[in-house]
Amino acid sequence: MAVPQWRKLVDHIQSVPEGVYETNLPGTGYNNRTQFGKQFGEDGQPWCVMFDWDMYADVSLEHLVPKTNNVTAFSEWARVRGQWSDYPSIGAWVNLSEGKHTELVVGFDATHIRTKGGNTVAADATDAGQGNGVYSHRTERKSSKVVGYFAPKFEDRCPPTADPDNHRGGTAMESWLWPGTALPAEERTVTASHLVFGARNTSVRTVQRALAREVGLDYAAAPGTFGPRTKAAVAAFQRKLGLTGADADGVFGRYSLTELGRRQGFVVLGLDFFDGRHQPDDDEAVAPEARSAKGYTAIPFEAVTFGHVTDGSTTAAAKEACRILGVPQTHWVPGILVAAKRESSYNFNAVNAWDSNAVGPKQSDGHPLNCSRGVLQVIPPTFAAYHHSGTSNAIYDGVANICAAMHYVMVRYGVYRDGSNLAGRVRQFDPTRRPGGY
Repeated sequence: MAVPQWRKLVDHIQSVPEGVYETNLPGTGYNNRTQFGKQFGEDGQPWCVMFDWDMYADVSLEHLVPKTNNVTAFSEWARVRGQWSDYPSIGAWVNLSEGKHTELVVGFDATHIRTKGGNTVAADATDAGQGNGVYSHRTERKSSKVVGYFAPKFEDRCPPTADPDNHRGGTAMESWLWPGTALPAEERTVTASHLVFGARNTSVRTVQRALAREVGLDYAAAPGTFGPRTKAAVAAFQRKLGLTGADADGVFGRYSLTELGRRQGFVVLGLDFFDGRHQPDDDEAVAPEARSAKGYTAIPFEAVTFGHVTDGSTTAAAKEACRILGVPQTHWVPGILVAAKRESSYNFNAVNAWDSNAVGPKQSDGHPLNCSRGVLQVIPPTFAAYHHSGTSNAIYDGVANICAAMHYVMVRYGVYRDGSNLAGRVRQFDPTRRPGGY
């Protein structure tokens, strides 16, 4: 059974080391500047609510909670939505001291709640609810400082709760205590298709933690998001492995990802992604712009049609192909435009009737069967073999022609799904090199 959202959340909260996090400036003292404030986007302000939001964001659950830095604001938000409770539940945001402070519930029993929060102080220290670090606390449930709880609605199942009228569909429990420091086995795995530029998910978070140990990646500003810093750290790790040039481009390959896992204790799932044929489940937690669509499905050679089409915009066709395949446009569209200019001068109905491929019986367009055709000059056997399901069977159709070509270069040349190594792997798509067939 998959690890529930609430358990991933509490395991992550408990993985944050306790201690002082604020910057201490000489002559000024602690100043509310932390990695948690940077992540939230309001560094330098009291950050107890920011810490609560950051913890949810780290495990891709920020859509369940409001992005606010105010205890009273989130309390009212919860009341309006029927998510306010007088009872603790795991993952709940507790309102303490009439809105002066908040922490996250990580456990409870019949008499006490166990919480962990930011902008607070160590247990037994005296303060007014604010502090300079991340610490855990044990508080009596009947204490006057406990105002109530914002209990977010998790999407998969109800967390442990002490609420006898639990409106989220679970069963009330007398107690639930976090079992220890070991994460579930499922949390020691990553999925290859999740680790592409632009993705935001827990696989990225696991890899960032590993890269922090290997090459010193500081990912506090964007935990769980594969952005420029993470890409640079991947490149640094690749160089650490002895890779150079295009092989140290900050885009994971089979070797660099599995070696990182071997060194840092996680297992990589879905290695067939690197074969260019990975077809993830619809509910995989990967960013929409990085999600793989269903892969190519070969059609019978005789199903290819040769009727000319109305010429169109190559740019528009390239963008539509990227949308259909579920890949980012950043590298693909510029590369496709370079190749299309060289191959066909952007002509959807272009045909090469003079090179070595121009053999076979004439087709309805008046040219030999095996001629290269279309905006990216794909030969019919390649078009049939790498045809994308749902696109036209017409080889001159701009979108269908480009989709088939994209699948082909991913498989034939090892181009990554985000296209980041397209120019490096296929010269015809690289504006800085002389043209060359592909």
